Amino acid sequence: MEQIRVVRSFAAADALAELIEAEYDFAGPITCKLFSKMLRTQDNDHYLITTGNGDKYVIRVYQSGTRLERHESCYLYELDWLNFLKQKGIPVAYPITRKDGSFLGRLNAPEGMRYYAVFSYAHGAPLSLQDEEQLYTMGREMARIHLASNEYEPSHYRPAMDLEFLIDRPVERIKRYWDEDAEHIEDLDLLLFSAEDAKEQLLELINNEESTPDSWGPIGGDFHNRSVFFDEANQPTFFNFDWCGQGWRAYDIAVFLHSTNLIHQDSPELAEAFFAGYYSERPLSPNEHAAIAPFLTVRRIWLTGWFMMNDGLAGHSFIAPL
Repeated sequence: MEQIRVVRSFAAADALAELIEAEYDFAGPITCKLFSKMLRTQDNDHYLITTGNGDKYVIRVYQSGTRLERHESCYLYELDWLNFLKQKGIPVAYPITRKDGSFLGRLNAPEGMRYYAVFSYAHGAPLSLQDEEQLYTMGREMARIHLASNEYEPSHYRPAMDLEFLIDRPVERIKRYWDEDAEHIEDLDLLLFSAEDAKEQLLELINNEESTPDSWGPIGGDFHNRSVFFDEANQPTFFNFDWCGQGWRAYDIAVFLHSTNLIHQDSPELAEAFFAGYYSERPLSPNEHAAIAPFLTVRRIWLTGWFMMNDGLAGHSFIAPL
C-alpha cells in the first residue's frame, strides 16, 4: 500500500522528552507537553519542557522548511541573532546549547525533515494593551533591538523582507486564487490597487534624499502583544522570532500596530505610550514615520497571501491547553 502524503504531523511529547534528555545537559527526568496552538500548517509546534529540578524551557519544532522555502541557514540566522541580542542585554528568550555545542537539531517527520531548537522560558503574562507602562516598555525595547542590531553582522543567509517578499510574491499568490473567482473580483481589484499604491509610496520614501541608513536592518518581523511576556516585576521577555530577518524598522512598527489594533483603541494615550517608549531610544526619521501607513497596508496584503499557501489550514481549533 502506498504511503499517503502528510501535510502536518505532531511529534509525540514523550519521544521529544527522550530526545532532549539525550541531547541536552538537563537534569532528568524530562517531561514535555504540547502548548496551546492553532492547527495551521503555517505554524511551528511548541512544547513546554520541565526538567527534573523544575526548570522550564520551550522546544520549537519548526514546520517543514519546504512550506516557506527555508533552509538550515535561515534557522541558524535566527538563533545567532538571538544570541547576539542576549549578549547586548536585550531581554529575549535565547537558544540553549546542545551537548555538542550547537543550537539546532533535526528530526525525521512523516512530511519530511524538520528542525528544532530549545529556548529559555519566558515567565509572566502577555503584554496588556491597556497598560501604558507596559506599552512604553514595549516601544523602548523594540527600539533597543533595532539600535543594537545595527552592529549585527550575519554569518548565515536568510532572505530579506524586501518589497518582492512583502508585496510582489503575496500578490501573485492571491491572483492565482482570486483571478477566476467571481466572488472575489472586486476584492482583487481593490487589493491590487492598494498594493500598487503602497509600493509606489514606499519606493519614493526609500529612494529619496531623506532616507536614513539604519531604517533597514535586522527586525523581529512579527511583534505582537503575545510575543512579549511581562513578569511580576513588570520586566519583559521577547520571544518567537520565527519571522526575523533583514527588513525595514518602520515595517516592524507597522506589524505591531496592525497585530494589536493599537491605533484604533478607544484611548489614544495607549498608542502614544508605545511611541513615547520607542522615541526615548530611537526617534523615527520623517521618512520612517511616513512609511508606517503604507506598511500597514502591506502587512494586510502579506497576511492575505500567507494564508493562501498550498494546503492552507489543517484545522481551526485550539488544542492541548496547558
